[in-house]
Amino acid sequence: MRVSDLALNLYSYSIPRQLNTWTEKTAAGKEKPVPSEDEKRLMETCRDFEAIFLGELLKSMRKTIPQGGLLAKSFGQDVFQSMLDTEYAKIMAQSRSTGLAEILFQQLSHYR
Repeated sequence: MRVSDLALNLYSYSIPRQLNTWTEKTAAGKEKPVPSEDEKRLMETCRDFEAIFLGELLKSMRKTIPQGGLLAKSFGQDVFQSMLDTEYAKIMAQSRSTGLAEILFQQLSHYR
């Protein structure tokens, strides 16, 4: 499997979830109110924080993998791996896989 195929699969998985974000209905069958500009910015900030958190998690997980193999690890490979982990973290945050951004949003929206 090529890396581009994996990234495309993750990206195509996140698009439908993003499109349905504003059209979800509540239990009463009413549509959710359109969020204000402050709420949009707060949610974006919460998603960014979740992406940073997941990036650090991926970096820590990567350190537990034993080094070695056929080729020596180079600086370019380290940079690429770091950039790839950052993109994976962004995709994971956008797909709402952990729910951390939503929890942060609920907690922080009480203080506005």
